[in-house]
Amino acid sequence: MANWELIIFDCDGVLVDSEPILNRIFAETLTEAGFTITYEEVCQKFVGKSLATCLEIITKTYGRPIPAKWIERCKEREIAALQRELQPTPGIVATLEQITLPKCVASNSSHRHIQLVLQLTGLLHQFEGKMYSSYDVDRPKPFPDVYLYAARQMGKAPENCVVIEDSVPGVQAGFAAGMTVFGYAQRRKNSSKGKIALHHDALIAA
Repeated sequence: MANWELIIFDCDGVLVDSEPILNRIFAETLTEAGFTITYEEVCQKFVGKSLATCLEIITKTYGRPIPAKWIERCKEREIAALQRELQPTPGIVATLEQITLPKCVASNSSHRHIQLVLQLTGLLHQFEGKMYSSYDVDRPKPFPDVYLYAARQMGKAPENCVVIEDSVPGVQAGFAAGMTVFGYAQRRKNSSKGKIALHHDALIAA
């Protein structure tokens, strides 16, 4: 712990409680487009993966591509639902206020999405100018590219960075980057499997 110089947060599911909303809309719009899938299946197959990776999986599974306008329709529904329902994850507001180490965000989501959800939850000021996306690099998580990029931009060595993640691909990316990784999962019914529970309070000591 004495060597930690940077805390890198994933965004969805760690800073903002967006995944139940996004997974619900994802399942609803896919089903409406003729790609029948349940909320539970979305949680199992797609959590932590980039949109491009999700679309590849869907195309391979169903043997046909997603309709051209589906992405636009899905994003519109997501934004509307996020504006109505989105909240920060429990305890994160107080935790961020008490953390003294430098911190940033590194996510598979786009810059537009990261900015939107942090703004909606009042967390944007904590990460202004320190938001990094897999769209900035060649490969999304589970590859380490976005975490290594974030560390470079923040001027820190990977071995001195701590990653907070809630998905298996994200944990794999953090370990591949040579960073210390903590898994975070809320205690909620029907949560995705393969997560390690970690209270936000555990980070304050850093």
